[in-house]
Amino acid sequence: MPDTADTDIFQRFLADLQALPSRSRLDQADTEAIYALAYQQAVHGHFDTAYRYFSLLTLYRPTELKYLAGLALSYKMLQEYANAIGVYAYMALLEADEPEHQLSIAECLLQQGKADEARETLDLVTRFCAENSGHEKAGERAKAITALLSSRVGDVA
Repeated sequence: MPDTADTDIFQRFLADLQALPSRSRLDQADTEAIYALAYQQAVHGHFDTAYRYFSLLTLYRPTELKYLAGLALSYKMLQEYANAIGVYAYMALLEADEPEHQLSIAECLLQQGKADEARETLDLVTRFCAENSGHEKAGERAKAITALLSSRVGDVA
């Protein structure tokens, strides 16, 4: 169970992020228009352009998960795995009860050739999903990736 003091600090941090002056520079219609451009660039595989739009959006809305997800995906598709991991980790901080962010981190770690770290992350996801209902799909995916890793290690040996 999280420490109440830590939870209070985190809640203040979120409130401070949402109160940043930059947030008022673009209204919701502006950010949604930019998001539509970013989304279209991503759909068409133009991640080098999409990440620029998503980066801009996260400056103005640093806690908006769909903007962060677009930025993380763009980095991942550009093979900038360290940057993608950073964004996914931030998303996991914002939404601690969502194991998909940790699964994305594991995928990036695998792309970096860090199988041991990926396996540790997958084990954490598997345990979290077993202990918390509603995350069966993520748990199954984590187990499947772990099994695939184990079978590849067996093929090499």
